[in-house]
Amino acid sequence: MSSPYGDAAGSRPAASSEAPADRVSRTSIIPTSGATAASAPEAAETTVVPVVAPAAETTTLAAVTPDEARDAEDGGSHAGTWDDEAEETPRRRRRWPWIAAAALILVGVVGGGAYAYSEHYTDAATPGTTVAGTDVSGMTRAEIVSLVEDEAAKSEVTITGDATATASLADLGTTVDAEKTADAAMAASGSVTGRFKALVDHTSVDVVTKTDVATAQEYAQSLVPADKTAARNASVVLSDDGTSFVITNAVNGTSLDASAMEEAAKAAAQDLTSKSISVKYSTTPPAVSDEDAQKVADAANALVAQDVTVSNEDGSKTFTPDEATKASWVTVTAQDGAAPTLGANGSKIGEWVATEGATLNVDAVTGVRNVNSKGDVVETVTEAVDGTKVANMDEIATALTEAFPKGQGWTGTFKTETTKAEWKERTIADGAENLAYQAAEGEKWIDIDLSSKTVTAYAGSTVVRGPVSVVDGASATPTVTGTFHVYLKYASQTMQGQNADGSDYKTEGVPWISYFYEGYALHGAPWRSSFGYSGSHGCLNMPVSDAKWFYDWDEVGTTVVSHY
Repeated sequence: MSSPYGDAAGSRPAASSEAPADRVSRTSIIPTSGATAASAPEAAETTVVPVVAPAAETTTLAAVTPDEARDAEDGGSHAGTWDDEAEETPRRRRRWPWIAAAALILVGVVGGGAYAYSEHYTDAATPGTTVAGTDVSGMTRAEIVSLVEDEAAKSEVTITGDATATASLADLGTTVDAEKTADAAMAASGSVTGRFKALVDHTSVDVVTKTDVATAQEYAQSLVPADKTAARNASVVLSDDGTSFVITNAVNGTSLDASAMEEAAKAAAQDLTSKSISVKYSTTPPAVSDEDAQKVADAANALVAQDVTVSNEDGSKTFTPDEATKASWVTVTAQDGAAPTLGANGSKIGEWVATEGATLNVDAVTGVRNVNSKGDVVETVTEAVDGTKVANMDEIATALTEAFPKGQGWTGTFKTETTKAEWKERTIADGAENLAYQAAEGEKWIDIDLSSKTVTAYAGSTVVRGPVSVVDGASATPTVTGTFHVYLKYASQTMQGQNADGSDYKTEGVPWISYFYEGYALHGAPWRSSFGYSGSHGCLNMPVSDAKWFYDWDEVGTTVVSHY
């Protein structure tokens, strides 16, 4: 019978006892169940078993019959042999391309799988990533945010004991930052190195939280019933008369441990689960005792008692605030868990300085000179007077605000500067210098001459109507004198008032009225038939036609000069 490899089984040369270094070890073919030693080699089901070769050797598989396998097991008495070198060389040449191809395929498969893995977890949490013990592997950032927000919203703190309530994390001032938590869970996915490292180094992410202690304290106090008084600190307040400071007494209170609730909320947020806590009422002493507050009140009253004086430069005027004013300068600021602190109210101090300093300010008076058409000064109507102004009010206020809280007293000086007066020149009409009013060229004005009992209308120095005889005020009700201006006009009006003897009068339908000062006016007097004497209540009674002319001619603002 021929061998599968082309040689007769019985004609192979015996194997050399010393195989060359590059020769292969052989393999045994062991019959499987159902085959016997007597079975024909072609019919037997065989199992290929490699014979272990030294590490430096190359292993080659050779097929043998069951008889040959038994001979090999018996020491080789029946084993056939052949020239290994002659057979191995062509076999090796046939085998290496397949090995290379297999290697390339293996590299491709591994590389492709690695690339697919890396790409898959670019936008997803890497394997083994957990948030608060929950596996988020393969989840996107948005999915992790949603998960954390949902779980946080469901997390509560159940409060039992002296108070009973169910508080959300927000009630106790604890906030879960789902965005930052998701960022931490996705950190490894941000780099190729991180994605592959995650295969062996799993990530456990803590929930990112923050806590507002004040909110937890407020919630804890809200659970205390109204019939149980909250602790109240002693405080420092202004007395009823506003000149000193007194205290309000401290009061012990009942409270709940806000810190325990706060810690329970933190734990619930970290685990994204609900927690339970039992609380008890406790008597809470105030953080600020009566003794603490009294020390502050005494210090405040010392500030009020100090001397503060500001004077002008020559010392002729001094300004000293009273007790109530100084008390208004003291600020009392409450502190969390500590006695209040004192300071100075710069705004109040600045107001006082400005008020007192303003009394030294003198506005400059603008001088008025009438000049003729040649520019010569005809008359000085108003003398120019320089003014003064305090120049350092801001500096005084700042220095006093800094010194006042020290309680050592303070003095300062207002410094003034001169405000130069200006002159205003008024060109008058030629010839007006000799009239009762030096009007500008064309300027309307009315001259009331009480000596001649006449009224004259002028435009500059030119008479446009008059003189018109009038009835002026009687001796008991004289017409006012001075320079005035028309300010109100009526075509007709009912006039009423009191006579010199105290009796009332009322006159209806008085026509063409031009008021120039309070109740004094030019108006028509249809009840009179003669003029040129004194006998009115103070107004200038005129013939109706003349009164209408003046009413039509004058304007609100027209100058009226009344004189003897």
